[in-house]
Amino acid sequence: MNFFSELKKTFIELYHFTDISYTAQGTNVERTIFPYILESYTYSLLLLFVSLFIALLFAVLLTTGTFYLPRKVQDSVKYILTILEALPDVFVIFSLQLGAVWVFKHTDFLITEPYSVSGQKIYLLPILSLSLIPMIYLYKNTLMMYENELGKPYVELSVAKGMGKLHILIKHVFPNVLYSFFYNLKYMYLLLISNMIILEYMYNIYGILQFMSNHPSYEIISAGLILLTLPLSVVFFLIQSFLPKGVAVYDQATL
Repeated sequence: MNFFSELKKTFIELYHFTDISYTAQGTNVERTIFPYILESYTYSLLLLFVSLFIALLFAVLLTTGTFYLPRKVQDSVKYILTILEALPDVFVIFSLQLGAVWVFKHTDFLITEPYSVSGQKIYLLPILSLSLIPMIYLYKNTLMMYENELGKPYVELSVAKGMGKLHILIKHVFPNVLYSFFYNLKYMYLLLISNMIILEYMYNIYGILQFMSNHPSYEIISAGLILLTLPLSVVFFLIQSFLPKGVAVYDQATL
């Protein structure tokens, strides 16, 4: 009964979300989460979406470039990607932090701040850390999807007609893997959110997940999760609305 009572209370608080309050750390001052949560939220959201965009962009560019390499090199690339994909996220984040410190120690050149101090907002290293693991995953999976498409009759017909490799990859193959690529992005966004928990702790970033951890009430955690997943739902709904329908059939009929 306590569970259902708390659940009911949480829904009521979310309905009146402007009245959700918390006690500021180190004080006895009580204040509503809005607009104070928005600064942490926009910072975390910026890191998430920029990281996702970078992972997507480099995965497509690297995949396209890989098919210009000899077959043996392509196999080696896939083998290396399998090894890199198995690396723990904490190891990747810590290695990048340590790398920035090592460069500064030996050159006196600070590439980027390896740690946030006194609420300082850092961007380069967190974005690099967040985008690296998803980029490896997307790169590997996009390679597999491209290989699957390249074995289909319409691609063989394109080659027989003398079309260039880049034209075939971008004009015909890429549109046909868009749906699979799109659903991989959904998984990647959720992976980024889970990595963000580790990243905010290791870089001492005061993002929305840190805000939720410091004020762990049902209402604040629920509001924070809604704020994180709502943009995902809106953006992916818009993307799905504009994705081409029946591309493979269209390409084959045209060819």
